[in-house]
Order: sequence, then C-alpha cells, then structure tokens
Amino acid sequence: MRSKEILFRDEDNDLIRKYMKEYGHLKNRFALISKLLDSKFTNKQISEHWRNSLNPELCHEEFGFHEKTFIDLLVPKHRKSDKIKWKFVIVEMKNYFRKLYSENKIKNYWYAKNRNNNRNRKQKLLKEMHHTQNLENKPLFENVDNP
Repeated sequence: MRSKEILFRDEDNDLIRKYMKEYGHLKNRFALISKLLDSKFTNKQISEHWRNSLNPELCHEEFGFHEKTFIDLLVPKHRKSDKIKWKFVIVEMKNYFRKLYSENKIKNYWYAKNRNNNRNRKQKLLKEMHHTQNLENKPLFENVDNP
C-alpha cells in the first residue's frame, strides 16, 4: 500500500453517496461534503473517489474488444504533445457505448498496454542486436584452401 493512499471506509462511502444525492447539483459540492465529513478528506480526494469509484453511473465491467479498440483510436486523437485530454476520451466513450467508464480505468488500460508494447519492442530490439553481434563475430566465409 502506498503511504499517500487514502482509505475510504464503507461508512464514508455511504455518507458521500448520501451527500451527493442532496448536494450533487451544487458547484461547490465536494468542498461542502469535505466540511460535512469534518475535513477528513480534501475536496480533491472526495471528487476523485466519486469519479473513479462511487458514482452509480460508472460501468465496472471489463473492457471488451470494441472498447479497447475505441480507446486505442481515441487517445492519439486527444493527445497534445505529451498531454492526453482524458475528459474528452471519457465523453466520447460514454456517447458511443452509452456507458460511463472511470478515468482511472481508461488510463490504466492505456498505460498498461503501452508498457507491454514498449517491453515487447525492447525485447525484439535486444534479440536483433544479439543476432547482429553473433553475425559480426563470425567470418563471412569459412577457411577455404586456395587451389
């Protein structure tokens, strides 16, 4: 467990759900909920926990082939230099699939896939380098007696 990780208990989750039903329409809802919880959690912690775990609209199913392909096509479209506009990826997925996936779920899929792709590329490159080295150490022609 990471030291910065915040643990929300079931009682906390129940209160956040209750308060979101009451105050979810307000602009400052997460600040208000933080105060109602005696500042046990920051606005940002409550907001992220809501968006990634508690929101009842969230789809917790695993991604299927179509969702994965959609993400693979969308992320490059919403990438500006090294920044990815995840908010737009989430909205487009919701509009297309009629399911709301959390930002964390989408990011975890994307970065895990890229990590695996990078690992595979490195392994392939190392094999090619090893093969090339073996060729360089071997003579082009075997010793042949000249007649």
